[in-house]
Amino acid sequence: MDAKSFLRIFLSWILLAVAAAPAWSQARQDSTRTVTAGNYAAGGLHRFFFGAHYRDLWTTPIKVEVLDLASFAGGLTPLKRGGGFQTKSLRFEGKDGRQYAFRSIDKDPSKILPPELRDTLAKDILQDQISLAH
Repeated sequence: MDAKSFLRIFLSWILLAVAAAPAWSQARQDSTRTVTAGNYAAGGLHRFFFGAHYRDLWTTPIKVEVLDLASFAGGLTPLKRGGGFQTKSLRFEGKDGRQYAFRSIDKDPSKILPPELRDTLAKDILQDQISLAH
């Protein structure tokens, strides 16, 4: 996923959250269960050839707190999109004047590959090997 698509999806979620705020405030959740990176789930043959690595940790459901961007720190305003070669980040500022940085957990190695390899099996294998990280 390129940065433009990531930003578009992220902003869509923000708009959805804002639009649903009246209904959401009546039944607001303080936490949710999610999987960090379900794309690292793999069967026995895949694990044999590419390794088990930390796949079980990447695919274990976890309970996380829900951050309400509209109320945390008086409301967060997006300032800047950023990131390095493999991560994406967003910087926000709260009404309290403090800045908050959010960074992706799962890395995207496509920028480190030559353009002709970015939409190939090589990119998929490299992405799969991110499961080595914890």
